[in-house]
Amino acid sequence: MKPTRRRRTGATAAVVLTALLGTHTADAATTAQQAPRRVTEDLDRGLVAVPLDGGTFLSWRLLGTEYAREGDGIAFNVYRNGRRLNRTPVTRSTTYRDVSAGARRGTYTVRAVVDGREGRPSRAALRLAGGYAEIPLAAADGYTVQHAWPGDLDGDGRYELVVSRLSTDRTGTDLLEAYTLTGRRLWRVDLGPNSLARAPGNGANDPAPAAVSGSTAIGGYRNDDNVTVYDLDGDGRAEVLLHTADGTAFADGASVEAASPAAQFVSVVDGRTGRERARQPVPDDFTADGPSGGHFGIAYLDGSRPSLVTKLVTRVGAKRGAFRVLFQTWDFDGTDLTRRWKYVVPAGSGATSFHQLRTVDLDGDGRDEIADGNYVVDDDGTLRYVVDGAGHGDRFAIADLDPARPGLEGFAVQQSELGVLSRFPWYYYDAATGERLATGTHPAGPVSEADLDVGRGNAADIDPGHPGYEYWTSTADVTRPGAGVFNVRDGKVAATTPSVNFRIWWDGDRAAELLDFTHVEKWDPSTGTSTKLFAPSGVVSGARNATPFYGDLLGDWREEILAETADHGALRLYTTTEPTSTRLYTLAQNPAYRLGWTVRGYLQSTYTDYYLGTETRRVPRPALTTPEGAGSHDHHP
Repeated sequence: MKPTRRRRTGATAAVVLTALLGTHTADAATTAQQAPRRVTEDLDRGLVAVPLDGGTFLSWRLLGTEYAREGDGIAFNVYRNGRRLNRTPVTRSTTYRDVSAGARRGTYTVRAVVDGREGRPSRAALRLAGGYAEIPLAAADGYTVQHAWPGDLDGDGRYELVVSRLSTDRTGTDLLEAYTLTGRRLWRVDLGPNSLARAPGNGANDPAPAAVSGSTAIGGYRNDDNVTVYDLDGDGRAEVLLHTADGTAFADGASVEAASPAAQFVSVVDGRTGRERARQPVPDDFTADGPSGGHFGIAYLDGSRPSLVTKLVTRVGAKRGAFRVLFQTWDFDGTDLTRRWKYVVPAGSGATSFHQLRTVDLDGDGRDEIADGNYVVDDDGTLRYVVDGAGHGDRFAIADLDPARPGLEGFAVQQSELGVLSRFPWYYYDAATGERLATGTHPAGPVSEADLDVGRGNAADIDPGHPGYEYWTSTADVTRPGAGVFNVRDGKVAATTPSVNFRIWWDGDRAAELLDFTHVEKWDPSTGTSTKLFAPSGVVSGARNATPFYGDLLGDWREEILAETADHGALRLYTTTEPTSTRLYTLAQNPAYRLGWTVRGYLQSTYTDYYLGTETRRVPRPALTTPEGAGSHDHHP
């Protein structure tokens, strides 16, 4: 096991902490500027216009790339049909409400203002005429959308969506399709007969040979993903990375032909056209154990350029036997897909597989580590740590949960299975070292596996009366010692709990709201109850009460919700229309947050790598740059 490197005290954590204390030091700022500069997406302003009673609500991005250059010294002017609407530049927000005559008509743009100089106009606002963007789905009877991956497929600065569609009765092959936010379908890839799952079961060995999309098909969902979307070669346009096998058919009619039905590949697909650009066989270390499930994600292993991370997982000897996990990382230069390193997690190390990865810089050196629940693989393909006493769980969070501590923290739940009882229901830990900082306890006396199995947990700042984040689990029995809402510093602060699915930033304050099914709710710690803030009609959630995606796709730093219509004929993208005086650079250009989009699996909450909560006053400047040669979409002066 690799020795633990010294815990970070600069870049993210120190800048945030000193800012909260009002002593933003030059040393901390210098440390942040010395971090490697990541090549990130060249996004446009993301301007969106939503009709409201008596006017139009406008929202746009403050870009991380420009915030890195200018900090808070950026203002904006708002225009309709070329006429400026605001008397003085907008400085305290990235929202505006137009209530003037003709507000429901015309074309909106915004312009950045720096040192009194006005930049070029942004792209015209994306209008959400019905209060949402409607994205019709191509005909596919008996299919439902599982996941969505955002990516700028054509290099114009606006995200497109790649979606996976699964047959609800498990008789049809899995499909990948790409759509624009204005509702145009770009292409379809049919993943072929090896994407079909076997009869219902549970575990990573359930798919048919070389299953390329997911593993279990119980109730129409899959545990794994084996797909991601990101610009690996730095040309400003995102590629689609996926597992393929014999019979996979690409958008141009070409298909994979393999000598063995068990052969499996990593393919690079052109995001604009759906054509295959490169292919490599996956490692065959686990072939004797049967087909493998897994996850895809993206990590900046060298601190500057993105790499593909693929995880293979199988279970030895039985459907729910011991986990075996293999990581392979890959680089793509526009022509060739090459291996960076391979790492097989040692048997007997105590490391187990969770159902989603997180790729995040845990030690402040600018390079990302790969977190898989109770263990972490370092950026160089060595084992960093295994959390003492922890086993398999479904969900875990990594973020700056406590701004008073340097670095990042984690929160994870624990499951019990096949008579092997977990030692504790949850643990709160140091994400750089794996040290447990707080640990839940099980009830005393004889208990069953079901009593000790914790399936879900969440972390968010939902109680402004306590500093830092809170965390809680799906444990229903509030009399159990591990149940309730816990604060990172103050311990247990409530006996009852809110919904446990996802954290979302929606209403405009810096505290978190909660997303469950398709509705947004606000927790009131004084009453121990929640109030619904947003509940759209005509849309449904999928497996585990999740929608295909939520995140900061457009507009200001708040997050959007992508849901499927009840008839499975379209997707709808919803954005908040609440004004806010909080101004942050777009979450989509925060390194940890953006990489959270690249892994699906069991969907989990997505977090920034700086503290974002009630006490946040200023955030650190990210170390970012756009791809060399890419056209600028921020229209900066």
